[in-house]
Amino acid sequence: MAIKVLAFDLDDTLWDMRPTLIQAEKVLADWLSSNCSQLQYDVVSMRQFREQILGAEPSLVADLSLLRKRVIRHALEISGYSSEDARNYSNKAFDVFFEARNNVIFFDGVIESLARLVCSYTLGSLTNGNADINKLGLADYFSFAFSAADVGSPKPAPDLFRAAVKHTGAAPGEMIYIGDHPLLDMDPARQFGFNTIWINRGARSFTGKHSPDQEITNLAHLPLAVDEIEKGL
Repeated sequence: MAIKVLAFDLDDTLWDMRPTLIQAEKVLADWLSSNCSQLQYDVVSMRQFREQILGAEPSLVADLSLLRKRVIRHALEISGYSSEDARNYSNKAFDVFFEARNNVIFFDGVIESLARLVCSYTLGSLTNGNADINKLGLADYFSFAFSAADVGSPKPAPDLFRAAVKHTGAAPGEMIYIGDHPLLDMDPARQFGFNTIWINRGARSFTGKHSPDQEITNLAHLPLAVDEIEKGL
């Protein structure tokens, strides 16, 4: 058996999500301030609506784009906007946010490693988030991309891994999943039969149940980690 497919988590694996999200929410707040002067809630205070909406519709945890639109729309409606205006403004506001959300700064070594690995393997992404590989400039490297919204449930549910197997035709043992989260990435991937590589940038202790096959601190080390897994097959 040989490795055929490398699948990647995105947020906090290929870039740091926290500053990306902070900047995207600032861009969103500025747009709302300029275009929806009647709005009585800022981006921070809207977070209470997020929890309320998730409580009423837990399935929205799998679709972060729709969830954010619902939150913005709700804030607009209770600020006095009509349902139609709230819907239109929330869609426009989300588009502004989404552009900024996909304006990321890749960790060192990401693009170089992808450019090297795509010559030998099929690459793709499996994410709970809503990043867009086309807007990110990753479509030249990734031949598939599945989000929790696409499959109906987020990791650690197995649906994303099942989608990758079905799409590529590779067996789980012929695939490697690369991610940063022990419980959301490493454990479910291993349970589904994938080989795993854990990105550990902060000298963290591994808290999952299933130790990764390889552990690296920088994506520049990824090709070597893949080679080590192949040697052990």
